[in-house]
Amino acid sequence: MRLGGLVGLVLLLDVMAGCQWYQDYRNTRGEADIKEEKAELLKAQRKCLEKYEADPAAQKDRCAAYTRAIQEAERSAPTGKQ
Repeated sequence: MRLGGLVGLVLLLDVMAGCQWYQDYRNTRGEADIKEEKAELLKAQRKCLEKYEADPAAQKDRCAAYTRAIQEAERSAPTGKQ
């Protein structure tokens, strides 16, 4: 009976460690996804700003969506990790 209890305890600890690893992986992957999205938005915003650099009013109007999307991505990032 003792051996079975010990094996059960080892399996339980192994499962708990696996769950923690998976949660850490999900957090890291989520942070990476947000950073990649923000980088793509910054690249698109830069292209937009360059396209309309001769017309500041159009630049402000047509590129504002990128600014809002970047701000939203920053708010989605975990606190202190951007």
